[in-house]
Amino acid sequence: MLPLADEKTFYMLGVIHRDKNNGQIVERWLNEIRPDVITIEFSQYGLIFRKEKGLMYRKQVESVLEKMRQNREAYNEEALSFLYAFIDLPGEYEAASRYCIGNSAVLYPVDIDFFSYMNLRKIDELFSEENIRNVVGTYDGQVGSNERAMARLFFDAGIEMTPYTEEMHIRDRYISRKINVLMRYYSGKQFAHITGWQHLKDPQAVFAPLHPVKVFPYD
Repeated sequence: MLPLADEKTFYMLGVIHRDKNNGQIVERWLNEIRPDVITIEFSQYGLIFRKEKGLMYRKQVESVLEKMRQNREAYNEEALSFLYAFIDLPGEYEAASRYCIGNSAVLYPVDIDFFSYMNLRKIDELFSEENIRNVVGTYDGQVGSNERAMARLFFDAGIEMTPYTEEMHIRDRYISRKINVLMRYYSGKQFAHITGWQHLKDPQAVFAPLHPVKVFPYD
């Protein structure tokens, strides 16, 4: 086990993954708390995958949509943002990148590559023509609002609608150790960690030694 980092200001921003407003929301909070170092629940594998293959999958979606337009088939515009969220760089990552460029800060994706690989290995099935048609034809566009409702129930009333899984625990334990190492390297610097809101639960208290200030930035 790594020795614990010294106490310092460490913000954890709990975001709703794939929320279309994440870029604006995260950028506003980063400008407020002014971190020197930002870590993000995003892996190098996921970053490289999206940079190298995102455009290819976008073209597959556009090809299917063009066929649907020619056949005068209706599709849900909101569903496109849901699909693109799997292949575009997350809004929170892009916001953090812009902040770092403008403020001489540094950004570290700190999640585990293995789980990103497992989540993305069947992406060809998700972006098959049949599945694209199914998603854009039936998606109800409520992911963001549903997630906000579940988060509010947890933070306001302690009602847990979705479990904190063993995978989350493994990843958080790994991430907290990486952040601890970075804190020692960047001694005395202000840190912010951008993560999914469910990781703010931290029932095993793996982040507790880092003394986090937890923020749900949609309030």
